[in-house]
Amino acid sequence: MKKVQTSKKSLSQFIDVVGEKQIDEIVSLASELKGLRVLHINATSFGGGVAEILHTLVPLMNNVGLKVDWMVLDGSNDFFDFTKKMHNSLQGKEGTISEEEKKLFLRVNKANAQSLKEVDYNVIIIHDPQPIAVPKFVDFQDTKLIWRCHIDTSTPNEEFVEFLNSFVEYYDASIFTLKRYAGKLRFRKIYEIPPSIDPLSPKNRELTPNELKASIDKLKVDTNRPLITQVSRFDPWKDPTGVVDVYRELKKELKDLQLLMIGSMASDDPEGWTMYEELLRYIGRDYDVKVLTNFHGIESIEVNAAQRISDVVLQKSIREGFALTVSEALWKETPVVGGNVGGIPTQISHGVNGYLVNNIEEAVEYTKILLTDETLRKEMGKKGKDIVKEKFLITRHLLDYLKLFRDLVK
Repeated sequence: MKKVQTSKKSLSQFIDVVGEKQIDEIVSLASELKGLRVLHINATSFGGGVAEILHTLVPLMNNVGLKVDWMVLDGSNDFFDFTKKMHNSLQGKEGTISEEEKKLFLRVNKANAQSLKEVDYNVIIIHDPQPIAVPKFVDFQDTKLIWRCHIDTSTPNEEFVEFLNSFVEYYDASIFTLKRYAGKLRFRKIYEIPPSIDPLSPKNRELTPNELKASIDKLKVDTNRPLITQVSRFDPWKDPTGVVDVYRELKKELKDLQLLMIGSMASDDPEGWTMYEELLRYIGRDYDVKVLTNFHGIESIEVNAAQRISDVVLQKSIREGFALTVSEALWKETPVVGGNVGGIPTQISHGVNGYLVNNIEEAVEYTKILLTDETLRKEMGKKGKDIVKEKFLITRHLLDYLKLFRDLVK
């Protein structure tokens, strides 16, 4: 396992965003937990929402008086191929686990567990399926172990959920975005904690005029023409080809329409490259569609700009744990048309700050409404930012974790 280095952050930076009342509540609760030793373990330090959250959450936990580390797994391509298969199967995809895959999974977890035999933490949070078996190979004694699941496992492939259940006994508690996601996973305690965004990060903070202009140049879109955008991993559950289908249908009437698709390649998601190549073949030679990644130099600032200049953000997921990109777009006062699945309905109130859709036809209908009504877009955008400020910022997330720690260790 490798330790991740994070930049320093101060809770006081968020006062102007969330107000003194919430900051004071965090400080008061953290004073009861001062010196608490906490470790987060996950699969990657970049790419995807988990890593983004931890890059802010870990330094804030340290800033308020806890002693917090973050480590990531060492794993082979074969291991991450299997854990992506596991990820998809836990969301309902058909398939089976071979004995060789089980042995590979346990072998990698055991190898990573070796680096934890001498550690001393009060609480360890293990994120998602990849490291779930680590406690099988280490006696953590009085340490409280928490499994944090970021995906929707409410209707899983039965074989894979039973495999995960073989590790549940090692955990004192679990965290799900929504309690119903736990499905048939048999944890003793289940906490509900939705994810969050950092409003001061490069991806979400206000941009200077020069930053915005430079980002638009990189994105190569025309700000005088209508634009819809999807920001997601290249993943079958995000339905990228369905997004293209929506665009193509709208293009029949809105001849100037552009589509921007931005994806981040993560080290624990080898399937992403396959999906990316298939998507390019599906799009063909339509130069009004731009497909960009972090390997094109598209980083957080450019994603920030894309979500700001878009008329509509389209998050047409088929299954979804939460979709941080929805809150990101709403924070920038851009309305979202999102799949009516998983955690998206917790962020979008239909007809208030966007629309929830169940198929391509509905996505076309509601995206067209927004594209052709600027006043409605602005009204929904403002309401969207209010919802994110109230429910989905990192300070609320920090407060939820502190309450959980107090509950488990005090």
